[in-house]
Amino acid sequence: MSQLSLFSADARPPRLGDLAGLLCGPARITRFGAGDTARISLLVADAGRAAAVRAAAARFGIPFELGERSCTGRELRTAYRRDLAGLARAWTGRDRRKTVPTDFQLDGTALRLWVLACGRADGRGGYLLPLDGAAPGTHDALIAAATRLGLPPARIALPPCAACRERAAAPTVEPGDGTPAAADAQADPVADAPAEPLAAHTAVAPVGAETAVDTGARTGTEARPTDPAHGARHDLPAPPSSSRTSRPASLLLTDGTTALDLPAEPVRAHCRSHHLALVPAVGPECPAAGPALRITGARRLQRLVELVGPAPDDVDTAEWPRYWGRSGA
Repeated sequence: MSQLSLFSADARPPRLGDLAGLLCGPARITRFGAGDTARISLLVADAGRAAAVRAAAARFGIPFELGERSCTGRELRTAYRRDLAGLARAWTGRDRRKTVPTDFQLDGTALRLWVLACGRADGRGGYLLPLDGAAPGTHDALIAAATRLGLPPARIALPPCAACRERAAAPTVEPGDGTPAAADAQADPVADAPAEPLAAHTAVAPVGAETAVDTGARTGTEARPTDPAHGARHDLPAPPSSSRTSRPASLLLTDGTTALDLPAEPVRAHCRSHHLALVPAVGPECPAAGPALRITGARRLQRLVELVGPAPDDVDTAEWPRYWGRSGA
C-alpha cells in the first residue's frame, strides 16, 4: 500500500506536465505556426465533466473555454499558449502527429485527468479508458505505461453513440416514396409561380392537337406511347389532382432547357439523426467510437481507485472508478 501511495494523485504538487493525462485519451494538442504556441482540445460527455476538467486545469493556470457541440457532448479547448509549447513538442513528432514521449511515466495525477476527461464504467464490472483513434501509434506505449503502473489492460473497440447508430441504420429516402421529405424533394421550384408568366414561356401546340396533359386531365389517366411489340396502350392512373392550377408538362426556360431537366440538388446530411437527408450521411466517424483500454479484476480496480482518488463533486459517481470486491475484514 505504501508503494501505491507514491503514485497516487495527491502524492506530489501538480505540475504542467500532468496535463499529459488528457492527451492519453482522445484529446488533441495542436501547435501553431513555428510551434512556439499550442492548444489542447477535447470532447467531454456532459456539463459536469466540463466543469470538473476546467476546475482541474485551473490548478495549472490553464483556462479552458467551451467550444462546439457534437453527438457525444461538448468541446473544451484552450487558447494558443506559449506555456503549452513544451508539452506539444514532447507529445508530437516531426509530422506533428500525436506521439507518446519515450520517457513518459503514467502516475496517479495524469491518470486522474485521463479518467476525469473520458473514463467510464462499462456496466459489466470493468472500467474503460478511451484512446485516441486518430493516433494509433500511441496505443502500445500507453498500454505499457498502464502496465508499469500495475494496471495491465485489454484493448477493445467502442461502438458509435446511439444517435450515430440510428443515423447509420436509417434507410435512404428515395424521391417518390410517399414520405413528406420525398414529396418536398419532388416539388417543382416553379409550381408556385404566377400563371401569367408561365404561359408566356409555354410551348404553343397546333390547334386541334391533343397534348399529354390534356388527355390525362380528361380521362384520369396518364397517356403512354403505344408499345410496337404488343400494339397496346399502357394507361397508368394519374397522380391525385391538386387544388392549384394544372401546369404544362414541360416549361421552357430562358436558356432553352425545361424545368424537368433541372437536376435535383441533394440535401446535405447533418451529424444528428433528427435531420432527414435524401442521401446517406458522409462525414467524420462518431467521436464515441474507437479503441479503449479496459481494466478488469478486483485487485486492479482497487488499485485504480487508490490511484485516482475520490470523484469530484461535478462528476457522476457511477462513471467514476469503484471497487466492487469484498471489503477487507
